[in-house]
Amino acid sequence: MSLPDPGQPNPLHRHRPRRRAGWAVLAAVLAAAITGAGGFLLGQRTAPHPPFDLLWLRAYLDRPLDTAPPGEGFWIAGYYVDYDSDSLEAVRQNAHHLDQVIVFGYGFDWEGNAVGRDQTLIRGVTSHQKRVLLFGNFSDGGFDPDLAHRILTDPAVQERAMASILAEADRLGVAGVQIDFENVPPEDRAAYTQFLRRLKERLEPLGLTLSVAAAAKTSDTTTGWGGATDYAAVGQIVDHFYLMAYDQHWLGGEPGPVASLEWTEQVVRYAIGVMPSQKILLGVPFYGYEWAADPELAGTNAAYGPGRMQRRAAEFGAEVVWDPVHAENRAVFLTDEGERIAWFPDERSLEAKLRLAYQYNLKGIAVWRVGLEPDEWWHRLGEFRRNPVK
Repeated sequence: MSLPDPGQPNPLHRHRPRRRAGWAVLAAVLAAAITGAGGFLLGQRTAPHPPFDLLWLRAYLDRPLDTAPPGEGFWIAGYYVDYDSDSLEAVRQNAHHLDQVIVFGYGFDWEGNAVGRDQTLIRGVTSHQKRVLLFGNFSDGGFDPDLAHRILTDPAVQERAMASILAEADRLGVAGVQIDFENVPPEDRAAYTQFLRRLKERLEPLGLTLSVAAAAKTSDTTTGWGGATDYAAVGQIVDHFYLMAYDQHWLGGEPGPVASLEWTEQVVRYAIGVMPSQKILLGVPFYGYEWAADPELAGTNAAYGPGRMQRRAAEFGAEVVWDPVHAENRAVFLTDEGERIAWFPDERSLEAKLRLAYQYNLKGIAVWRVGLEPDEWWHRLGEFRRNPVK
């Protein structure tokens, strides 16, 4: 996503990774216990996790705690990140409320090989029917336009990238793949669409879905962060279109709402005008931004989850003001770093986005990201998923 952050299997079992022999599973678990980590992939270690947690055994056996498939109605999807233990715990506790868990994520090297941490652990938490594996043009902590251009325009690199995507999806055992290419050069707009079309042709025979994470737009702009995403063309290709309706105001810009309700509605209205509404999941931010009032201190700008933002406001004696038009909170307060301006959501913001998505007949919402939210939000998410209302 765009924000900073705190062999083919048997055709009858296309979503299932190949089983390991019993001795191999035991050896793997013992190795994890000895090293204190959980395996290697492409030279990078997994994020730390207690080695004696039975979740590791479940992961290697692919026996997840949550075995349910996605629901048939309004979806709640969420992005899981392996670098925050709160994200894993939130998925573990609330997987029964989730219809898709997007596993973030993998990038590529300059030759098109997938790179990223081994995501095996998520197999112990939620079923393959819900797991979606994300691949993006990540490089050095950002979205690299040159890397995107190379993958989209060099046939050999693109073939290697697609082969890497298919191989890792097979190894992990997933329901689908999500592409998150951002900051793509405008001249590669047609090439990006064609890349998605080719990837869809490779995934569909395997029974795997294709989704994209797309930067928010209110018109068919061809420049800027998401200009290379042709909503109308891409919407015809993909199974699900994850609409990143956030960062209306971002950490490197002027203070303002992260995703005001009126702006979000404009984004939704444009999207449903060019693709089927039931393909769209509305991205909902589970974070806020805090800016320094002094532009010279912009390096201290920060992103926080809603709970931590509330605690910071209370710590510094700020008055938190709910803005009913933007459906976000605003707070101004003084710290040792000078005056700070914060915008962030609360449960009322979540409620407004849920109702907006249902009002426009979207497939559901997708939260960036799981683990930042207060625990009590899950009650409302689960309740709305069972009985959505406008």
